[in-house]
Amino acid sequence: MPIPGLTRLWDTETTLTTSESVYYDKERNILYVSCINGTPPDKKDQDGFIARVDLDGKIKDLKWVTGLSGPKGMGMHGTTLYVTDIDRLVAIDVTTGKSNNTWKVEGASFLNDVYVTPDGTVYFTDSNTSKIHSLVQGKVTTVIADTTLGGTNGILVEGPTIYVAGMQSGNVSRIDIPTGNIEKLTMGIPNGDGVERYGDALLVSNWSGQVFYVASDGETTMLLDSQEAKLNSADIEVIAEKNLMLVPTFFGNSVTAYQLIKN
Repeated sequence: MPIPGLTRLWDTETTLTTSESVYYDKERNILYVSCINGTPPDKKDQDGFIARVDLDGKIKDLKWVTGLSGPKGMGMHGTTLYVTDIDRLVAIDVTTGKSNNTWKVEGASFLNDVYVTPDGTVYFTDSNTSKIHSLVQGKVTTVIADTTLGGTNGILVEGPTIYVAGMQSGNVSRIDIPTGNIEKLTMGIPNGDGVERYGDALLVSNWSGQVFYVASDGETTMLLDSQEAKLNSADIEVIAEKNLMLVPTFFGNSVTAYQLIKN
């Protein structure tokens, strides 16, 4: 697939305070946005929230879920939305907007991105310890713990393979789950945040305000640079069938949508 271009479509209002992650609920055709609502992002202040936003950028329900402290990555299975919150994984029933379960993760202090596989396995990253955990049948276990991953953040799981971005290392790594073997796909993406599939390539964000196209051979091309505008690019979402990329701007307190233009 050729490297796409970008066209800016819309920006939400700037009420999504410290917008960290965007997740698309295909069944309900709605975006969920996790908002830390101030820093530091690991402070247990219970002022974090999740908003619901239409695909035209209109905020439908600003504080749909409240009482979180530092909500970050999200993923879904059925009617359950999973979100990390510093040292716990929280399950939210999307039909009610209420939490129906919580799992405390021992030793964690900066849980981050989430990916849920079709069978309902919840994978989530633990940035301060460079670990990846999973939730299976109500039990949390550590899948991999390796400091060479450099601060595990954005995660994508495809069959037996995990792709993960390192916050400190600047690497995007490919992990074979059965063997634990780690291979560097690409290097040089500082503050690695979101990792999303787009065709046969990955789109990977740098929290500081960049998004990169990473080809299957690891060749990397920058698609977006919003650093001069002082807009971050945190945990992005890609809706491939709509050729749409959603970028939470963190300190910009908003989400920006871009059309991915096939060249």
